[in-house]
Amino acid sequence: MATAKAPNSGTANTGSTRDKLHQAYHLAGEAAHDTASNVKMRARETADTVKARTRHGMEKGKQRAQDVAEKAENSIKAHPLVSVGCAFAAGWLIAKILK
Repeated sequence: MATAKAPNSGTANTGSTRDKLHQAYHLAGEAAHDTASNVKMRARETADTVKARTRHGMEKGKQRAQDVAEKAENSIKAHPLVSVGCAFAAGWLIAKILK
């Protein structure tokens, strides 16, 4: 069981205690600063990683869209009458749905 110490009336202990508190305060401040710097660095690294992944995903999606557009264009060139018929049917269906 912990017991409380009686307060000392000596000034030597008060000065020593103040010095210890002052030192502890500065150590805590340094630790907080170091922790904040570490968190900031890790956040920046994470943001850079996310940015790189997003950029890669966008490039991949852009390439995929270009490939699909090229395939559609080739299909339309290969079968022009079917393409016109499908476009007409899609337009007619949308017009009926919107009425």
